[in-house]
Amino acid sequence: FFFAFRYHCHFCEGSTFCEGSTFMPPLTGEETGTLCMGQAADDPRNRALASAFIDALVHEAGALNNSPEADAATHVLQYIQDNLSHVEMALGEFGADGHLKNREALPASTFNDFYKWTMIPVMFATEAAHGEVRCTFSVNIRDAECRHRLLQSAQEPGEAGLFKDLQRNLSALAARRFDREVFKRVVEEYALIGWDEELLDAVCGAEDAPRTLADRVVVDLSLSGPVDPEPSEVVLQVFCAWDAKLKEERLFIEAAGPWHRVTWLETSLMQAVYDALFRDTMRQRFGTADDGDWYPRWLASAMIRCARSIQAANKSGLQGALFSGRRTGGLPLLLLQALYVEHGLRDPQGVSLHVGISSVTARYWLLDAGVTADLVPRVAGTHAHELSMVLGAVMGEVDDKAGMPLSQLVGHMLYFFLSRPNGDVRDPARKALMPILPDTLGTVAFLKTASMLTVPYGPHEGEALRNVIGAARQDSGSLRQFADLLEQFNFSTPMMASEIEGEQDLMAARDCGYVLFGAGGFFGDSEKAWDRTRRNISMACKVIRVHIGGRPTRHVPVKTGDSHSKDGEPKFEVDGLLATKTLDAIRDRTRALQAAKAELQAGDLQQLFEATLAKYLQCANNCLRCSGL
Repeated sequence: FFFAFRYHCHFCEGSTFCEGSTFMPPLTGEETGTLCMGQAADDPRNRALASAFIDALVHEAGALNNSPEADAATHVLQYIQDNLSHVEMALGEFGADGHLKNREALPASTFNDFYKWTMIPVMFATEAAHGEVRCTFSVNIRDAECRHRLLQSAQEPGEAGLFKDLQRNLSALAARRFDREVFKRVVEEYALIGWDEELLDAVCGAEDAPRTLADRVVVDLSLSGPVDPEPSEVVLQVFCAWDAKLKEERLFIEAAGPWHRVTWLETSLMQAVYDALFRDTMRQRFGTADDGDWYPRWLASAMIRCARSIQAANKSGLQGALFSGRRTGGLPLLLLQALYVEHGLRDPQGVSLHVGISSVTARYWLLDAGVTADLVPRVAGTHAHELSMVLGAVMGEVDDKAGMPLSQLVGHMLYFFLSRPNGDVRDPARKALMPILPDTLGTVAFLKTASMLTVPYGPHEGEALRNVIGAARQDSGSLRQFADLLEQFNFSTPMMASEIEGEQDLMAARDCGYVLFGAGGFFGDSEKAWDRTRRNISMACKVIRVHIGGRPTRHVPVKTGDSHSKDGEPKFEVDGLLATKTLDAIRDRTRALQAAKAELQAGDLQQLFEATLAKYLQCANNCLRCSGL
């Protein structure tokens, strides 16, 4: 193999060559080296990531023997050779350590997915109906070793270490300003409903006074519980307390505030925690505290894994979406992933199989960097468990009256009427705008409830609710079991698999009749995807508390998902600060809702559904009229 990469040196403003291992003949004269060595190359802020990454990739590929990895590396190298200017544009703002060279704060939209923009109308309808709806998101570090390492670091004195990195990440996160122009661009490009100037002000702040993600950061390990935010305030907080669910002391890392504001911290807070753990882990692995030394090497290996995953996805024949944005090695990887998946995910005839990316920031960052628009993927997404979890707390009494998780169907129908479907999917091309995510308390309960309901308004009035569903997303449990349940309840809708951990999951999804998949870590971050001896850093960030008018809701948010077998125990995500007896009562109520034994006759259930839905739609319509829409 012989590759010569010509790139633009950001220091000497000249054209140089990247020389690497046996992949090219040695160059002579001044056309050698990966950067201009006269410019403080030992400072990671001054070393260009693009050149360091390419150099690392060439050396990584040169060390590989004939293997699937070597083949994947060759594909990545060929892509870079053919698209070097675009790779340089994508990474041009980053130093070799993966941070922005100018150390400016990232925009608030970074590490937020497209579904945040599409779910906002439902959040506003809920707030219009109840006043301030305060939500608390809490990071759940599922990996016990990482959880304990973070706690130990917090208990150690000193100005360095994992916990100090986390504190710096949280301070930087809180300071990120809302990038109003990006919000306006995505609203305009995708014709998002309800995003008028008033809504933009509520989320982003006024044009001359943009909001930041958080108003206050409280790190106090002497506290054993959360501080209460002031009205309309968003607070990031860290405290140490006993977790009754895990039965251990741990750090609670949380964000609390009005739903329409704090929602933008769900995935970005998780990413801030992940970044601290990820970098600490990599420093130990590579034996260096210099992130500029190991980060390009890690990025090279991640892109080789990405290439292998693209090959596997193409083999499956499924259409796929890149669910990027959190639990990632950083924004540089998101940008490279976006370009490379858009380029490589194709059928044997060269037709794209790529549905789009979830990262709004990645799309507009690449376009603003000068990357040709045809090479940049569009954004795509469904919606999240956040919707069903918050509404399950807000409408808990409705669920109790129904004996079923009716609130989840109200939430999905609010999305149907207030978001992208706009209450009308008669055109088959629009039906994909209405997905379902049914596993919050188990898919059986959702489908059983949905099968008893009809659409109450609009052009689909009187139709079975299942008829307006354009896609069903499997996010937990067995692929086969999910497909069988849809058939059992007569949901003949395309299926999306979004729990892709390895190549075998893609093939299993294909064989079970799925036509779509969504994956994030599988496209590079996950080492376990191609090496089963590796372990990924597992974590989630879920809403665990809801307050209305400053008072906690009677019922708390809960998520279980589906188990992988009929006898398996599903996950149980709930606030660990609750007393053991309270947790037991919540488990009992959750099991009752999962059983979905209707307390009402079909006609009465439909009536309750319509009355509840009408309440929120009326509040939403009043807001729209007040804003002149």
